[in-house]
Amino acid sequence: MVQNKFDKNMGITHSDFFRLLPKAMGDHPYTIDNNTVNADVDGGKLTISLGKQQERRIALMCIPFVIVSFDFNSVGDESVEAFVQHFDLHFQRGGG
Repeated sequence: MVQNKFDKNMGITHSDFFRLLPKAMGDHPYTIDNNTVNADVDGGKLTISLGKQQERRIALMCIPFVIVSFDFNSVGDESVEAFVQHFDLHFQRGGG
């Protein structure tokens, strides 16, 4: 178990992130402090930090995005992978 840090560029607003968060966290207990989520994940700790809400403009289209930082501490690699798969599943958007 080591520390595992990475960032994700997520096409979402802060309000949408926090609306979808409960299902994305599954059974992992967590607390929210402003734009930081602190959680217990399989005996270790996870800190999720939301960066500034930003926008990408393509012609007349405006797409919101946020850099989201994940910092797993003392969480095994298999648990990190399982958590991220579950988390990502709940933030997927339909397309077609």
